[in-house]
Amino acid sequence: MKYIIKNREPVSLTKYRNTTPNASYTGYPAKNDVRNGLLDEQEYICAYCMQRISADYNKTVKKPKTEIEHYRSQHRHSTLALDYKNMLGVCNGNADKPSHKLICDKAKSEYDKTHDLTINPQDILRVNQIKYSAQGEIFTSIESIDYDLDTILNLNEDNLKQDRANLYRNIRRKIKGFWAKAKGNRATVKKMVESELNQWIIKNADGKFRELTGVALYLLYKEQKKLQT
Repeated sequence: MKYIIKNREPVSLTKYRNTTPNASYTGYPAKNDVRNGLLDEQEYICAYCMQRISADYNKTVKKPKTEIEHYRSQHRHSTLALDYKNMLGVCNGNADKPSHKLICDKAKSEYDKTHDLTINPQDILRVNQIKYSAQGEIFTSIESIDYDLDTILNLNEDNLKQDRANLYRNIRRKIKGFWAKAKGNRATVKKMVESELNQWIIKNADGKFRELTGVALYLLYKEQKKLQT
């Protein structure tokens, strides 16, 4: 999970909410404005699993490849249905992959009437509590957050875990290579780590973050901290 900084809401949403009697999310006609805004601020990665999302159409589920998720569910928080700060861009949640278990908002929907998430991609303190293991597991030291990650959002789904484990190994291998290339020179390794960090922090030429970026950032920041001691 990567920290999300919300931008200003689309003009069409503000106008609709302020000028339409009995305005509702269902009746809001310009949802693509919200979707495009979410893609822009999240740099084309899912708010929960960090896999690629886009404006393309998924023919299998007959939906865009970016769905609009209400962080606080409309069932429990109807007054937030048209609050842009309550909206996140998420993937199709494996709904197009019958052999995979549902993740992200598709898994969360089962709990929308009973449970509010503790983990919040808009809360930097919460995001910074997230860790990743070499086996690709996402976890924290806080039971309520682990329940959100593991049960509500199902972010330790086997295929997703394997993808994170692969990236974890690649980043660890790259860090090990930095030390070998620098022949143990800490100052040189620090520069290499910072350079690699920039490639994950800064969006690509096409305006997108790399997938699963939180895993790489976790390991690179951890290495950077070690080099500062």
